[in-house]
Amino acid sequence: MKEEFLTHVKDMAGEFLELVENSSAPVKIIGNLDTDGITSTSILCKAFARKGIPYSTAIVKQVNSELIESLQNETFEILVFADLATAFIQELAETIDKPIFVLDHHFPETNEKRVGKLRQINPHFFSIDGQKEISAAGISYFFAKSISESNSDLAYLALVGAIGDMQENMGFIGMNKLILDDAIAKDMVEMRETLRIFGIQTKPIHKVLEYSTNPYIPGVTGNERSAIKFIEDAGIDVYDKARNFKKLVSLSKEELEKLVNAIEIKKTPGTGMDILVGPVFLLKNEEDDSFRKDLREFSTLLNSCGRMGSPSLGVGVCLDDPYSCKKAYDILRRYRKEIIDALNWFYNNRRSEKIIEKNGYVVILAESNIRDTIIGTLASLLAKSNVYPEETIILSSSYCLDGMIKLSLRASGNKTDVDLRAIVKDIIADGPGYGGGHKLAAGASIPQDREDSFIRNALASLDKYTSGSPKA
Repeated sequence: MKEEFLTHVKDMAGEFLELVENSSAPVKIIGNLDTDGITSTSILCKAFARKGIPYSTAIVKQVNSELIESLQNETFEILVFADLATAFIQELAETIDKPIFVLDHHFPETNEKRVGKLRQINPHFFSIDGQKEISAAGISYFFAKSISESNSDLAYLALVGAIGDMQENMGFIGMNKLILDDAIAKDMVEMRETLRIFGIQTKPIHKVLEYSTNPYIPGVTGNERSAIKFIEDAGIDVYDKARNFKKLVSLSKEELEKLVNAIEIKKTPGTGMDILVGPVFLLKNEEDDSFRKDLREFSTLLNSCGRMGSPSLGVGVCLDDPYSCKKAYDILRRYRKEIIDALNWFYNNRRSEKIIEKNGYVVILAESNIRDTIIGTLASLLAKSNVYPEETIILSSSYCLDGMIKLSLRASGNKTDVDLRAIVKDIIADGPGYGGGHKLAAGASIPQDREDSFIRNALASLDKYTSGSPKA
């Protein structure tokens, strides 16, 4: 079905160009604030700029009725949504009498590729898994490539978006593999086998371990002195011959083996990745100490911008703006600290009423202790670790400044027999709120004044989908 999907993308790009030719107003791009949304938006920005298409961008947390109403009153004649809006297809088509293109990989609420003047470009229509095989950035990439083959040099941004949506698992599959092939053919990306941990290119070893959240290393993560001692206890000198702190990339094969073995012992049981060494994807034209060198670091850099309230800086980083890059690095440091603080809060509160643990599921009630844009990241980290048994459903929640509660659902391991979207729909079924997502990663928003009923509904729903009996 890959060929049919690519043909559909090409057809939609052709229709888009025809509409642009007959329009006098800039195109409005609305993107999501996570890595995938930021890279999707950036790919479209670069493609439109190269084609001479005027555009304006807006990065948003979510689509809702307020956003739709505001877009209805704007003068833009063509709207393009990237990495969001799938759950609002009907409302968008009925409310906004303008051509709309929705480039999204979330499971579609309607099977119609066209609804009025709205066009959907979604891989699920072609039996392509939008959770594992292609992200919104990948869709935007093929859309941009359909506009002009010269945009194939943007493949690396699509890979960064896929990594941000956890679609890289010891390599890429499906449509993402085609994108990787393009990036390698353009001589932009190379693959190396090494320690798969954040900061291998840019930080000294002890800083890598201090800021490590995947894996989370008890007693080391968040503590610089303990990180240095941990390295020394593993039999590795933290200094090189010039008395500078060593970086991971400068370790010998023997030293790397010692470090991996030490982490394996320390993180067990239940605090980290199953596989520590594997493929790492690097941008060939970036300096070794650049935060954009390692595509996973690049992804985290963009995610930090979005989650910390500065998504436009993330777009600037993708567009190679020096000022944006400098400011983004500062935000990244704050973001990593917030992630560590969130993990520490979780481990310190596991036996409190804020974390409800039962067989089959966990409910985390962070309230105002964790930023609403961080709570999903916490759930994802816990799902990827061994903190809970395989197939445990993790529901995390956090207060938003707008009076809502952000919910994030994840499933540990590779659970396939429960659809988290169904659980989300079940939880919000009897009151105001909205949600959606993927089978293994879903989310929702509900009013804070309905928190008590939310907790009751959540527990009842999770009991229904799992055994739900108390842990021993």
